[in-house]
Amino acid sequence: MSDNYPILSPDLQLSFYYRLKSTKGLFFHESLKQTIKKLEIKDIDSELSKFVTSVSLKKLAELSLRGEAIFPIPSVLRKNPYLLGYYRLLFGFSQKEFYSKGPFGLFKLMEVNGILTNKADFNLDKLCRSLISTADVLVKEMDEFSLSIISELQLLTFGPQLRGSKNNEYGQLATQKTFNIIKELVKNYIISSTPNSIEIKNDSGRNVSIAFSADPDIEITEKLSSEMRGLISIEIKGGRDISNIHNRIGEAEKSHQKAKKRGHIEFMTILNVEIDYKSLRDESPTTSHFFNLDKLWDNNSSEFSRFKDILSSVMSIHL
Repeated sequence: MSDNYPILSPDLQLSFYYRLKSTKGLFFHESLKQTIKKLEIKDIDSELSKFVTSVSLKKLAELSLRGEAIFPIPSVLRKNPYLLGYYRLLFGFSQKEFYSKGPFGLFKLMEVNGILTNKADFNLDKLCRSLISTADVLVKEMDEFSLSIISELQLLTFGPQLRGSKNNEYGQLATQKTFNIIKELVKNYIISSTPNSIEIKNDSGRNVSIAFSADPDIEITEKLSSEMRGLISIEIKGGRDISNIHNRIGEAEKSHQKAKKRGHIEFMTILNVEIDYKSLRDESPTTSHFFNLDKLWDNNSSEFSRFKDILSSVMSIHL
């Protein structure tokens, strides 16, 4: 009887998980906590007293919360511009809604790239006063506040942002899956890692970096004494709609061509659809190896073995 029920794919939710994991260090409480450690508490308290009413600060103190957990102040945002996203999410504004309102677009680079331009810095006090007025409304109207409630409010805003583009979500999930496959293969060689990069020391004693990249999706480079040497360019097309595959292969080809000009020597294109690779050769002649992501997840498949052998050879490691 159960055979009549299809197996539903949780790919989108997995994508949400990985994106949430990668952004927690930028926009949520852990990031605020680490930033506060780099500042003097007396300076933070002085700014809070300058910008925030004593009534609001007293109410937060009664709830065992520090003021900067709710109220953005210039010193915190100067130290870590990404934290503008923390407060935007807390106050319930989407990126599109927030940065299209009046002068707020001036500050978008803070959240997106962690950059505080001179013009944004000059206007930072005005931004903080505006957002503190918004925060005041929250503090006055809500009868309870805690770090967990703050996190829940932020997640309620962040969820729709994650659902912005389903195709984009699938692409990011496919890239994360590929990254995890590589990380598992090279685990015995890892000397350091972050959610977005891995550094290993190969059998020749040289450091090799495996990192998410804008173009290509994953880039593997080797550190020589004089320069960084491009090894492998990996383009991942995670969409499962085969009707659009030829456009995606064209995009991969453009990315590989750029990597080739930078000196990369191997070019992998990883797909999430079942297709005869021969039909794609003319559309991406730079691709030296095509792979199917589902088959790479199967340690017993010939594609997994081929993938492992290429990584082993090019990166000078024994897998």
